[in-house]
Amino acid sequence: MTTQRIVLANDSRLVREMLKRIFLKSSSLEVAFEIDDHKNLAEEIEDEEVEWVILSLPVNNHMPRWIDSYLERHPLVHFLAVSSDGSQVKMKCREKKEEHLVNLSLHDLLYLLEKHATKQPVLQTN
Repeated sequence: MTTQRIVLANDSRLVREMLKRIFLKSSSLEVAFEIDDHKNLAEEIEDEEVEWVILSLPVNNHMPRWIDSYLERHPLVHFLAVSSDGSQVKMKCREKKEEHLVNLSLHDLLYLLEKHATKQPVLQTN
């Protein structure tokens, strides 16, 4: 299984630390780096080779618009946006429109990130 490199770009330091500790327990997930202010996130990750960017879900519950143009240049990157309370999770990749992941547990999150490397089917979405 290939290692999935992840950028943690959540506003909350507590969320970033929690995710980082969880990902350290997986042999297939690696936190490439963390960003605490994602106003310039697109520029910060432009030259990085990562498979996932996990960021804070904006107040309007939609992915930032710059992600579409970023995905045109980097089609293998996947974005996960998580609300501050963890109740809302959205995923976006080049092949699919923005997806709302329903009832995503921590176990489901790890499964989603790890299984992406093997191209196995991911979770059911609504």
